[in-house]
Amino acid sequence: MTDLVVNPAALEPLYGPTDIPNLHRVRARTPGQPAEQRKGRRPSPIAIAQNLRREVAEWREIAYAGASDTSQELLHHWFSQCHTIPGPGASSFPFGYYFCQREAIETLIFLYELRGVRTLSAMSGLFGSGEETEREIAALGVNPDDDTWPKYAFKVATGAGKTKIMSLAMVWSYFHALRESDSPMAQHFVVIAPGITVFERLKEDFGNGVIFDRDPLIPTGWRGDWNVSVVLQDEGAGASTGGVIYLTNIHRLHDPKRRARGAETYGFMGPRS
Repeated sequence: MTDLVVNPAALEPLYGPTDIPNLHRVRARTPGQPAEQRKGRRPSPIAIAQNLRREVAEWREIAYAGASDTSQELLHHWFSQCHTIPGPGASSFPFGYYFCQREAIETLIFLYELRGVRTLSAMSGLFGSGEETEREIAALGVNPDDDTWPKYAFKVATGAGKTKIMSLAMVWSYFHALRESDSPMAQHFVVIAPGITVFERLKEDFGNGVIFDRDPLIPTGWRGDWNVSVVLQDEGAGASTGGVIYLTNIHRLHDPKRRARGAETYGFMGPRS
């Protein structure tokens, strides 16, 4: 059996987690040689993703032109300013959002606010592959059921900070609804964990609104307008004059055992009154 040889240089990161990707590795042309470095970000084989990355990057370069005042102020606060967050004791340390977190919220705002994308067919028509006619044909092939409700999903690697992306989206939606007169955004949110283990982890971030106090999510001058309470499953929810975040897990909404006993016994369990 041939001994496996690992090249330590191949494990060295090409850029930091907060940096915009500007290099990538490709297989060496000569077998047995180290991987080659190429300038630029590794292209995505998914046409919609590749086209979206390019347009969002161009939008970023022009300082988010065309977005609402609320969106521009939040994006500049999050990604153009230096931040520190509390550490152990009285210490603090520098903080910056990972690029994947940044690109996720930028893309959501770009799609929703600038492009007005609300359906999968609109996404395919705008950012699909090929010529305009081909994109239109692709959009016509979307199942109408998939266009019933607008759904946006972030595909992010494990450990990349999906909770932080959720908090960015909530803060953007809340202040957009508060500060923009024609805003369709929400100030109430439901966070559904896929199980008890994840629910317990989310409680550490969202319980008592910890993440909104710890992370630099809210500009200092906007703090007085942040009025959001967090309700955990099994807790009573009183009257609220502001926004509410309901945190639960999927077992409270979907119980396969109850569903198997018949539709008449299957339902949804909401927050207790």
